[in-house]
Amino acid sequence: MSKRVDDLIKEGLSEDGSILNLRDKFLGLRGSMELANNPILKNVKELILPSNQCADEGAEALANSPYLENLEILNLNHNEIGDDGAIALANSTHLPKLNNLSVFGNVIGDAGAQAFANSEQSKKYIKLDLYKNQFGSIGYKALTESPNLKNCEELEVYRD
Repeated sequence: MSKRVDDLIKEGLSEDGSILNLRDKFLGLRGSMELANNPILKNVKELILPSNQCADEGAEALANSPYLENLEILNLNHNEIGDDGAIALANSTHLPKLNNLSVFGNVIGDAGAQAFANSEQSKKYIKLDLYKNQFGSIGYKALTESPNLKNCEELEVYRD
């Protein structure tokens, strides 16, 4: 684990260890992967990571993290995440309590939108924010007509 990531975690972790806010820290791919493999995440319920340049590989690392079983809220806004990262997040079985996911302002296309629409994991979402991504009418239709998202109270899919 790099000293930089450890220092950022210490700075951004709430006193009770349930919230980790690393907004605008520019972790990049490597930092995101280091974070995903850090046992400190075991007690984190809310992970705030906007504008960290995680990209698909960083999202995949988080989706496969063995330490995020208690995570309820994940904010990955503005991280250059495309279809591969979205597919990994949509199909992750390592995030059993995740019910609020925000991937606003990424580059998720129709395949990523369809992954969320088709995933059994999506049934647990109370909020799913896919606002300002790159999917078109195919992804929009899949999301808005998905039986897996029928109980989602806040489904944000508007593009512009």
